[in-house]
Amino acid sequence: MSQEPNHPGLLIVLCGPSGVGKSTISRQLAESMHVWYTVSATTRAKRPGDDNGKIYDHISREEFFRRLDADQFLEYAQVYGDYYGTPKHPALDHLSAGRDVLLEIDVQGALQVRFAYPRAVLVFILPPDEPTLLKRLNDRGRDSAEDINKRFRAAKREIQMAKGSRAFDYMVINDRLEAAVDEIIKIVKHRRSGGL
Repeated sequence: MSQEPNHPGLLIVLCGPSGVGKSTISRQLAESMHVWYTVSATTRAKRPGDDNGKIYDHISREEFFRRLDADQFLEYAQVYGDYYGTPKHPALDHLSAGRDVLLEIDVQGALQVRFAYPRAVLVFILPPDEPTLLKRLNDRGRDSAEDINKRFRAAKREIQMAKGSRAFDYMVINDRLEAAVDEIIKIVKHRRSGGL
């Protein structure tokens, strides 16, 4: 049973496979809606371009598990051999102050949030089709062919799991970025006004 506190802010979760455009959508939402965009802690080594995209708190595995044991994560997951987690604070502090909080996480983490925070708004981002997703993974230019194939296979599994799950409130296709962002903004405004 969830022990969800009564937060006046809205917890917004964006989820979807690698290459679907979550980070780009998240940045645009954070700018246009003035939500607080969470910084994930990760054991993944820093990559070129990390400073230009989503910001991570790069920590050791020992520190990650110390924080996990101290119940300092809102959610966490192991992805491609590395660990990722959303720190509980300041996310819960922002929610308590009435500010909306945006999480960009994977399916494992989204399911944890669904259980712990039933009133959270979970949005799964879909690619228009599989060939487009594969092209986007290739166009990023930062993964080997083996890694791209691994991510593509994982993406197909995640999409199947999301479509078969009742955990997600909305599915949004990212065919055109502006349209996808506009659709999510409408969803958030609807939920803010008390819509289901």
